[in-house]
Amino acid sequence: MILLKGVTGVCCVDNFAVKEWYLWPCQSFSGAANMQLDHFLARQMGKLVDRPVLRFFTWDPYCISLGFHQNLSDINQELCSANALEVVRRPTGGRAILHAEELTYSVVYPFDNLDITEFYRLVHIPFVTALQAWQIPAEFQPSQADFRSVYKTDRAFLCFATSAQYEVEILGKKLIGSAQRVYEKAILQHGSILLGPAHEQLVNYLNISSEQQTKMQQYVQDHTTCLRKFDPKISAADLALQLQDHFKNYFGLRFYPITENKELFKVLEEQSRKSEFVIAEQPQKRASVSGVR
Repeated sequence: MILLKGVTGVCCVDNFAVKEWYLWPCQSFSGAANMQLDHFLARQMGKLVDRPVLRFFTWDPYCISLGFHQNLSDINQELCSANALEVVRRPTGGRAILHAEELTYSVVYPFDNLDITEFYRLVHIPFVTALQAWQIPAEFQPSQADFRSVYKTDRAFLCFATSAQYEVEILGKKLIGSAQRVYEKAILQHGSILLGPAHEQLVNYLNISSEQQTKMQQYVQDHTTCLRKFDPKISAADLALQLQDHFKNYFGLRFYPITENKELFKVLEEQSRKSEFVIAEQPQKRASVSGVR
């Protein structure tokens, strides 16, 4: 057990001090809506948002997201357009992800000088315990990669090419890729949990040579894994239910449906129609926040 270095009332030993959270059950949105909602929730902490938020979501249609500072030139926009792939920029850092066969989570939590590395570990604990309960041998990556060296190679394009400390792996292969951003009054952490192997196709959309693509695809296949290799029937909805139970039970949380805050939810529905993080948008039908059950 590790003592988090936040101030009193923020985090404590392997736990969150704040016990009442909003829960947003698994729902599909466009890439633009997903990033807008995460960003808005974090910006509104201490205003419209009066407690932490745990959200699960998928992407409809599939989407490529870039890290906040990543160059758009890394991506073949013409090919994305031909395949109706929306390209968005995340409010967090990191590298490109193809959001396809995955469940994505986000945690928005009040920030007041807490240790962000320990927060990263803390958020990932229920993922490890939930998967282990599913008889899947998940574990933490014990050490931090040398990202300065990584960013000098072709692996710099891809989020799932390298594991950071406390990211979740199975048998030494990366399963979950996460990123953080600290706002004025909140920390946002969100990440992708790989269900199937579709993420491997991201290399086809990179502006690199075919030889480099072949090399990178093999690297990704060798260094990542997905849950359907261990349970072919696993679904995003089932996994989200398992994870929210482990968050609740491990940390002793009390969840309240985010729909109960009618004022907040009305604004969230408006935010889901905005496109602040879109880089290359394709014609599509966006999901409505009102679809939450």
